Amino acid sequence: MTARAIGVFALVLAVASPAMAGPSNSVIGGKKLEQDMVHNAGTGFPSTFYEWWNQGNNKLDWGLAAELVYGDWGAATTAGTRGNSRLVRIGLAIDGILRWNLSNKERPKVTNSVGFLLKPGILFSGNTGSTFTFGFKIEAAAPVSIDVHERVDVIVGGAIPFTYFVNSDFSNVALIPLLIRMGVEIKANDKISPWFFFDLGPGILVGGGSSTTAFAWRIGAGTSFWGVLKKNRTSRPAETTQSMDFEEEPMSAEPIE
Repeated sequence: MTARAIGVFALVLAVASPAMAGPSNSVIGGKKLEQDMVHNAGTGFPSTFYEWWNQGNNKLDWGLAAELVYGDWGAATTAGTRGNSRLVRIGLAIDGILRWNLSNKERPKVTNSVGFLLKPGILFSGNTGSTFTFGFKIEAAAPVSIDVHERVDVIVGGAIPFTYFVNSDFSNVALIPLLIRMGVEIKANDKISPWFFFDLGPGILVGGGSSTTAFAWRIGAGTSFWGVLKKNRTSRPAETTQSMDFEEEPMSAEPIE
């Protein structure tokens, strides 16, 4: 499955048209925001989330996120700490978002935009044993946006969402996934940009004096949007009245017959 997905992405890049602008406001890639404020909503596994993005100074963008979590938060894994159970049954998380646009390079057929993302967060949840779990996360990522069409960006890169869970009924657990991203952003119109991503890689679980390595993955789909909450006002330039100068002809002194 992974090899087939990589092959599809390679084919997209091979037939790419000359470099275009692509979606103007990237939320999963490395491009700088063009709007002052961007909303982003998505769902997948292990969470459903909403993000509030803001354009910062220079190369920086920043934001806040809220998540409804029903998996192992940082990334879902194929192995748990108690059999095959999940670390999180259901919970709420709050994240900060900081992203720097590091470089933009134009090539003959594509334009690459490289970013660096930091996403710290905290989690309050119950685990599969119906007891309290607290977690914190610091995610570091290097997203890359590749403009392959005037309406399409391919997203690649890597992420390490380091997560630590403090559990009340069994040993604390650290989850260290090493993920590779494959995704796409599409410019639907001037105010809406749907997206999709799939992250996959090894995940290291450390807890109870032992460690386990398994597959870790994340998947999500959603859309970013901006300017849709304000009324569109078309400003028209004020009409100006052009004054024309007419030369007044001197009135004739002769009487009109």
